[in-house]
Amino acid sequence: MCVLRVEGLAAGYGRVPVISGVALRAGVRQVVAIVGPNGAGKSTAMKATFGLVERQQGRVLLDEQDITHLPAHEVARAGMAYVPQVDNVFAAMSVEENLELGGFVNRRNIAGRQAEVFDIFPDLATARRRKAGQLSGGQRNMLGMARALMSDPKVVLLDEPTAGLSPANVDVVWSQVRRIAELGTSVVVVEQNVDRALNSSDWVYILVAGRNHESGTPARLAELDLAAIFLGASDRAGGEGRARAGGVEDPSCPKVSS
Repeated sequence: MCVLRVEGLAAGYGRVPVISGVALRAGVRQVVAIVGPNGAGKSTAMKATFGLVERQQGRVLLDEQDITHLPAHEVARAGMAYVPQVDNVFAAMSVEENLELGGFVNRRNIAGRQAEVFDIFPDLATARRRKAGQLSGGQRNMLGMARALMSDPKVVLLDEPTAGLSPANVDVVWSQVRRIAELGTSVVVVEQNVDRALNSSDWVYILVAGRNHESGTPARLAELDLAAIFLGASDRAGGEGRARAGGVEDPSCPKVSS
């Protein structure tokens, strides 16, 4: 079952779209990674999926509900959460206050949900009364994910949650990403480190110049000349990749076994 389906998405910040014809899917308990060279439109694709950037063409379906024309706050209520790369916490607020704010979409049993989130992120539980601005970079990123989970979303979009972190903190963040997926929330992650994406995801999309270029399992993509793709020297493969990413190769969004 596809929890998230993005079809033919075009979006941008002006009349000329930054992304065009972008398609992606995420299934139950899947971790889906989006990779690509700088300027490929990865972050724009995430913002457009969530409704923070004007969608010029295409459709976004969440659990088969068409949310294409909903504003971001309604997308959140429908069951999608988005964690940006920067400004992902309220620095002057405590960890607990950040989590309480994250529960505004689903106000029922905020305390119970907070306890569940602390179980996923034990480091935050020990720092619950600290100001978010006093946390390390890794802890702030985890708090951003934790706050997103307070709404009990169906899908979480993470925009480069490991950017600027030490290798040890990258490992911690990705372990938490996997745990979030195992608990039933589909996760879509923009990741700059291609090797990490291939090692940690169930499915990977490669965006180049604002378009789908390739998609597939990490094992299949690892066989490609990724350096050539990222440097723009694989135009012939790009046409084939766009066709597969548009929905031919991954139509069913199979459930990932636990």
